[in-house]
Amino acid sequence: MNQPQNVLQNADRLFVSALAAGQPIAGWLDEDLVWVDFQGHVFDKRRMIAPRHTSPLGDEAGLKPTLHDYGDVVTVAVERDKVFVLRIWAKHANDWRLLVWHEVSQNLPHAPAGPGRKDWDNPCRTIPYAPKTADERDVIASWQALETAVMEHDAEKWARHVADEFVVVGAARRHRKADRKAVLEEQKRTNANSAPSPLVSAQLFGFKDVMVMTCQHQPFTGKAAQVSRVFVKRGGAWLMAVSYQTTEQDAAVKSI
Repeated sequence: MNQPQNVLQNADRLFVSALAAGQPIAGWLDEDLVWVDFQGHVFDKRRMIAPRHTSPLGDEAGLKPTLHDYGDVVTVAVERDKVFVLRIWAKHANDWRLLVWHEVSQNLPHAPAGPGRKDWDNPCRTIPYAPKTADERDVIASWQALETAVMEHDAEKWARHVADEFVVVGAARRHRKADRKAVLEEQKRTNANSAPSPLVSAQLFGFKDVMVMTCQHQPFTGKAAQVSRVFVKRGGAWLMAVSYQTTEQDAAVKSI
């Protein structure tokens, strides 16, 4: 492990220990913090300071985090007993700050769901977000191409927009790249309805060759979900590296 990773890993361990012990954590938090708990509640930095929150994994003793270094952004993923936590750290000057904390629990009852759609404009063709930079525009274009491939059950096209280390974690799945490709191939065989859930709102945080997206989606039938994603630029192309998705347990069941 190189020196920057060592520094980040030490900071991550100290943060988790402080959180588990109920000690102050404000010094580790990014000003733009997005904290998603396993119920789908979202908290900013101000709301994280008082009252204090805890982690569903405690001090993470005995757990081995999976770390991916993207330069100015590092992801740390850890899990136990179908409970998953993703931490996205961002580097500012010489300090690391926690930008995203995202929890997923697969121990909760699944939210009601109905039939999907064959085709839908949002997010494949239009979204309720206007890109602010060229990188945001290019990330969104890549993401929309990815989602269009999902809608069309085109596994090879989808794979061109996904990093090799890709993982998606949700209430009923944890798929890596090969797993997700297999699902798309099966959906093509059965001609399943698979239009992606429409985007409601989004925030994008740009770094050198990395983009973090936090957003809300509303399934065609069911409860809204909070989603955190990381995109990385490789060989001139933006690729999705991670996606964590948490149902908003208190949300109303809606049908579009």
